[in-house]
Amino acid sequence: MAGRAWIRQWRDNRRAWRQLAVMSERELQDISVCRVDIAHHGRCDNGRLYWPP
Repeated sequence: MAGRAWIRQWRDNRRAWRQLAVMSERELQDISVCRVDIAHHGRCDNGRLYWPP
C-alpha cells in the first residue's frame, strides 16, 4: 500500500511541475517561482532523482 501512495504522490508532483513549466514568466514571477526552481524540484525530491519531466 505504501508503494501505491508513493506512486500517486509522484504522479501528482509531476503533474504540478508540468503545469508550472508551461506558465509564462509573468505568471511565475507572480507566484515567486523561477525556471531554475522548477527544473531542480522537477528532477529531485527528498534526495531521490526522478526522470526528467
